[in-house]
Amino acid sequence: MEIRSVLGNAAILLLLGANTASASSDDAACKALEQALAGATSISLDTKPLLAHTDELPSHCRVRGQAVGKVGFELRLPLQADWNGKFMLAGCGGFCGQLLPDKPGYSNSINEALKQGYAAMAHDSGHQSPSTADTNWARSGDDQAVALWAAEVLPTLVAASDTIINLYYDRAAQRRYFSGCSNGGRLGLVAAQRYPALFDGIAAGGPILDLSGNAGVQGAWMIQQAWTPEGEPRFTPAHIDRLAAHVRNACDHLDGVQDGLIATPERCQPDLAALRCTANTDAGCLNDAQLQRVAALYRGAHDGEQQLFPGLPAGSEHLWPFWITGREGQPAWGQQASQGFLDIYRGVPAGEHINPATIDVVAEAQAMSNSPLALSANATNTNLSGLREAGTKLLLWHGWADPLILPQRTINYYESAIKENGGAEALAEHARLFLVPGHGHCWEAPGQAPDLFDPLHALDKWVEENTPPAQIVARDALAPEATEATALLCPYPQRAIYNKHGPMDEASSYHCRK
Repeated sequence: MEIRSVLGNAAILLLLGANTASASSDDAACKALEQALAGATSISLDTKPLLAHTDELPSHCRVRGQAVGKVGFELRLPLQADWNGKFMLAGCGGFCGQLLPDKPGYSNSINEALKQGYAAMAHDSGHQSPSTADTNWARSGDDQAVALWAAEVLPTLVAASDTIINLYYDRAAQRRYFSGCSNGGRLGLVAAQRYPALFDGIAAGGPILDLSGNAGVQGAWMIQQAWTPEGEPRFTPAHIDRLAAHVRNACDHLDGVQDGLIATPERCQPDLAALRCTANTDAGCLNDAQLQRVAALYRGAHDGEQQLFPGLPAGSEHLWPFWITGREGQPAWGQQASQGFLDIYRGVPAGEHINPATIDVVAEAQAMSNSPLALSANATNTNLSGLREAGTKLLLWHGWADPLILPQRTINYYESAIKENGGAEALAEHARLFLVPGHGHCWEAPGQAPDLFDPLHALDKWVEENTPPAQIVARDALAPEATEATALLCPYPQRAIYNKHGPMDEASSYHCRK
């Protein structure tokens, strides 16, 4: 629908008259959005648009409201003279439900994009919750909220941003990008599979692409290994610290570099029996039952010899207390998120919970994958031909030390996509996967090696120059000038190989090779 016909000439003239190149006109143009948007029936404002000034961010027009009466959003618009002509939509983590426009970093965040001149939008995906692990909203009978969270939030917010951007700048964005991690990464793959022409480029990190498999099958399995049926942790931080040191000592050297980092976790097979308690062992040793549980966590959910879902990667142990095993009497975030999915799957009324110990993972694995939420939210379709037809680029990445969203599942997806889309070279022209050694889940904790990079910058360079990224340099800190250590990230199946000379903590000392 044409914006001019919806809003009327008077509102358009008011806005355009305000858009002159001066500080006062920037303020007037921002304020004029309130009247100009009065005729846009799919958008309502929560607060009046205002010109925002902060020490950390460039001046920008801040627009907060709701799309289709449901999806809370905040769109930050650079001043007319500062806009690079592009738009970026961020993802949201977990089950969303919170509007977090000032979330720092590159994971489901917008401010780093704003600093580069992008119009950037954050959102809550269509519902409001006390935490991103909460799923009461999905068990309240609101089918629209579930559909929005699963996928429909993407075209909904692109339409809303198109309207506002056209009004504020009097022209459309020349590029549209999506950038998200975790559930935001899942949304990125939803875009690639269902809406390939919606964006020019998609950055998807640590994607929970197989929601029912990761949060359901593996989630129940993980909870049963790490927690008793009564909800008590089976492991203390001392157990995990001892395990982490043992695994690191056993597998650090497997990539040819002794640097305290497990860069090839798929090759790591530590002797867990060395951790068994004896009469003379120190604190942190593991008894036979605990050793069996640890081995099961590494292996992943399985039925005899049949693998139901990949297991936790070696090198991720230091992150288990936060994501998996709990700490200081607090449940782990992964435990809460998996509990939320299982409650939806079993149809438990809002406010109630099932006991994950009652889930027979083997017997119910297929039922979980056929559940209504899985059918609407899983992003496992390996046919990415739509990307090629639309000219859209997909930048995938995953932390090799991610114990929450298992990296091997993303690798399996990419391997299947290679077969489905004409081979590795053909797929790599429009979709590439980067594995990040030492990186956990979406930068929620410091990496064991430099792991910070701007996916939007790498994606935009790919789109504008039409040259797939041959490598990415990761750093230790958000500001490049604040760090010395760097790491080389390579497109799968290549990995960084040490040149046998140069500092081990500099990307220039490595090259990419299969």
